[in-house]
Amino acid sequence: MVLTDFNTASWILSKALSFSYFIAFLSLMPQLLGLFGRQGILSIDHLLNLLDKEMKGERFYHVPSVFWFFSSDFSLKAVCFIGMTAASLAFLGFSQSYMLLLCFICYLSFVSCGQIFLGYQWDSLLLEFGFLGLFFAPWQWEWIPFGAHVLHPAIYGLTLFLLFKLMFLSGVVKLSNKDSCWRNFTALTYHYWTQPLPTPLAFFAAKLPLPIQKMSCLVMFFIELVAPFLIFIPGPTQVFAVSALVLLQILILLTGNFGFFNLITLALCLGVLPDSSWSAKVNWVEASTIPDFMVLLPLLILIPTSLFWIYKSLFEKSTKLDFLLPTMRFFYPFRISNPYGLFAVMTRTRPELILEGSNDGEHWESYEFHFKPGDQKRAPCIVAPHQPRLDWQMWFAALENFNENLWLQNLITRIFQESPDVLSLFAIDPFHGKAPKALRLQRYEYHFSSLQELHKEGLWWKRSLIGPYGPVFQREELNPESSD
Repeated sequence: MVLTDFNTASWILSKALSFSYFIAFLSLMPQLLGLFGRQGILSIDHLLNLLDKEMKGERFYHVPSVFWFFSSDFSLKAVCFIGMTAASLAFLGFSQSYMLLLCFICYLSFVSCGQIFLGYQWDSLLLEFGFLGLFFAPWQWEWIPFGAHVLHPAIYGLTLFLLFKLMFLSGVVKLSNKDSCWRNFTALTYHYWTQPLPTPLAFFAAKLPLPIQKMSCLVMFFIELVAPFLIFIPGPTQVFAVSALVLLQILILLTGNFGFFNLITLALCLGVLPDSSWSAKVNWVEASTIPDFMVLLPLLILIPTSLFWIYKSLFEKSTKLDFLLPTMRFFYPFRISNPYGLFAVMTRTRPELILEGSNDGEHWESYEFHFKPGDQKRAPCIVAPHQPRLDWQMWFAALENFNENLWLQNLITRIFQESPDVLSLFAIDPFHGKAPKALRLQRYEYHFSSLQELHKEGLWWKRSLIGPYGPVFQREELNPESSD
């Protein structure tokens, strides 16, 4: 059975998945050794050595990764390069199913071992979308230059359902957590300046009058809670729903840096529309030859597990679907069915961690990150679809205390060890590759400056010191891997 009116949608979904994989691997490559190398912050090699002793034979299931067989720095880069190459070949139309399987294995290998740095929702979304991608084309060696196959109706339906789950749960979690600023529609008065990596446009969006902010929030809830249901109604209603979802993604993209999340979501949105909704139809799409029995696997896995996440988001305390918990635990290591929902609780302040070093204990100089706020005169960045994972994680750490983020101790240890891979994660190293005698983290309260301050003083941010974050570290005190 073939969907004859979804050539364009099939092509968009297939190519967008390949492109998303490519972007994900490309973004990870320059950060790889600093984050996960043997002299990185959270060494994959060190982690697997520990897990090998604890898990024994079960390790391959609980932590599915090719790095069990080889985890040198060269291996990390090689797997990332293989993923990029496979994604490129899939995009070009070479044996798509085999190439997307290779992408899935490579990316799951990183996510399984990446700990906090690879635990974001778009990492899970890419793997869930990637699992569906294994059924986009027949399993055969072929060459269709820039081409794709028309999706099997069941796979198209599951892709549609993934978009529904992603968007609907994004709205549900904001209300189910009973955060008052979501319920009184004031959340966006905080969001633009408290989100991890705002863009320059976010600075001006934060200055909009309160009535506009409230109306924007109300419209957002309509798009996230109502539009997902409308995508199932063919015709003008579906086009309207998709247009609303696309508009929301564009606004998020313009005001915030969320890695490749918007890229995947836009692809899912545009992949809803039939050929009749486009002025021109893609012609280089071939009829799929995937047999019906093959699609039973994703149907049997994704429908009950996705319904579980939706039900639990709506009725958190209910136990009616707890009989599915063994199934959920069984599939969890493969990240093929996930819950979604960003900013369930809106942050209302913006603490920032500033890392400082000193050789005399009196004069302290700051390490500057590539993208996160630091220098008050530096404009917010535009960096998506690249995701600077250390910069992002510093935002989370600032919201918690030092004892909840002991990986920072590894970061400091690597700086004392003068690890070039870790030091490359900074935009400015005030000690030029040499280790200072002492390091400390200071927590500041940041807020967007006013339009007048930006115009007269060039200040994008205002800040005030909250106090020290953790102890002052002396070079001789720390041992590597102490917080893994």
